[in-house]
Amino acid sequence: MRSLILMVLALGGLWACDRQKFAEINTDPDAILNIPPEYEFTAALLNINANDFENYYDYNRAIYYWTQSFVSLNGNASSVYEGSGNLNQRYSIFYTRVGNKLVDVQKLIDRMPADQKARYVHLRAITSIPLAYYAWYTSDVNGSLPYSQAFQARYTVPALLTPKYDTQEELYNILENELKASIATLKTTQTVTQVSLTDNDIYYAGDVSKWIKAANALRLKIAFRLMKRNPDRLKSIATDVLSDATNIMSSTADDWKFVAGEQFSSAANRNPTSNSSVSGAKNFVDFLWKTSDPRLRVFFQASAFTKERFDAAKQQGKIPASFTWDGQLYRGQFADPDASLNTSNSIYFSAIEYTFNGTKRTDRLPSSVQSRLFYGAFNNGTGQTTFPIITYADWCFMRAELAVRGIVGSDAEGWYYKGIDASLANYEDMARKSKLDDYKALSAAEAAAYKTQPGVAYSSATGLEQIIVQQYINYFKNQNEAWALIKRTGLPSVDGKILALENVHQGGTLQQMPRRFSIPVPTITDLNYQNAMDAITAQQQDASFGGPSDLTGRVWWDKP
Repeated sequence: MRSLILMVLALGGLWACDRQKFAEINTDPDAILNIPPEYEFTAALLNINANDFENYYDYNRAIYYWTQSFVSLNGNASSVYEGSGNLNQRYSIFYTRVGNKLVDVQKLIDRMPADQKARYVHLRAITSIPLAYYAWYTSDVNGSLPYSQAFQARYTVPALLTPKYDTQEELYNILENELKASIATLKTTQTVTQVSLTDNDIYYAGDVSKWIKAANALRLKIAFRLMKRNPDRLKSIATDVLSDATNIMSSTADDWKFVAGEQFSSAANRNPTSNSSVSGAKNFVDFLWKTSDPRLRVFFQASAFTKERFDAAKQQGKIPASFTWDGQLYRGQFADPDASLNTSNSIYFSAIEYTFNGTKRTDRLPSSVQSRLFYGAFNNGTGQTTFPIITYADWCFMRAELAVRGIVGSDAEGWYYKGIDASLANYEDMARKSKLDDYKALSAAEAAAYKTQPGVAYSSATGLEQIIVQQYINYFKNQNEAWALIKRTGLPSVDGKILALENVHQGGTLQQMPRRFSIPVPTITDLNYQNAMDAITAQQQDASFGGPSDLTGRVWWDKP
């Protein structure tokens, strides 16, 4: 399997060629389409997760901070909500590394002789599922984009170099239909033995039943984005998905995730500390600590300050007399840059130099993120890195939210607790595979006790917020969904009763959390200039979209 992955990664290097060569390849169907389609399938799936620049720019410098999951160890800069010019890596990844390859797989199969094509029916149907996922994922922060006519240049005469832009509403309908069609095909018994994907499918090793469950979970995930735009459509899709009772996720064994080996995660840009030293938001870490959340030690390292070190530093006058030891072993950092202006918070923003047991030390009060959870090779580590896409925990929390909102289904409390159990199990598994230093394994008693904690024990009075807060915690390793959750539900919020976020200021002025990426404005020489400009103009008909570069603007699903 490792040799195969190395080979397909080498094939991926074709896309590093110059613009002229790219144009030649993109319009010549014979240029690269002489390999087994299952190899190209593997390359596409790997590229969903192998994006160092995306991790560095889109996540480790933006989304994690916007959701208040991460905070710089020494405090956020006032520009924390501004983003950088390298944001939106996923757009180019979709068109040059993922979507194009998945369509190649489909075209490779379509060109086969009938007897050979019959062996690839399942692969062709499966391919539509990650293709739908990444199209949806790309549109999620970009809005309208080419899809129905995309990736066709090398297969059309004359070459289709000006694909139309599908609106997000149109795209959602297209993806729903494609996913349903894939599910129907995968449910149909084939008369010919299908090609084995055991060594080519990095998610499910070709298990058709699990791909059907993943497709249904994706249908539900996309439908939730319709909650404010078209609630009746959400209810219709959710009802249809849940009616397929034998083909929906039922345990963590159904998780759609990639567990990568040490060599796969060797690129430093996946490490959250590749940008700066990182802690967690104070309110977030405090909540995890107060509720005895077992995931706290998976997400973060303990603070450098034990009681003994705290007492030593305080005796030496390095810690203010007013600051007393409270027993908290994990601490976060203030998310609001202006919090540093309050002198009573100074201990959080300064390095503390003191002597402990005869040794000079320089420590900071806030905890650091567990780098190996994101980057198994950190500090000579040999652990594996997990990339979750849609898990059974996600599924349970979606079921709980559907029930508590009265959309479809029942037993919100039961699904809520199932979601917690699944999330705890997932992060326990990630911690073990990442080989976190000095990790203490989760016990059944600890998990049971956690669910009795105030703020965690289910209450009908706060049930919806509790469900969403647990979704938010579960998305620690899937921050696009944590960000989307805040946009979709308004929770967690600064007024939260369970978990409150901080207001973020810049020089005393309240800031708004970014809600999408900047939409690139094409140059006049762009072959698809007119379609791109028409798409921007059409989206601007909704005042909430704002200008193309306005990060606080909203795409279609993110209705005010």
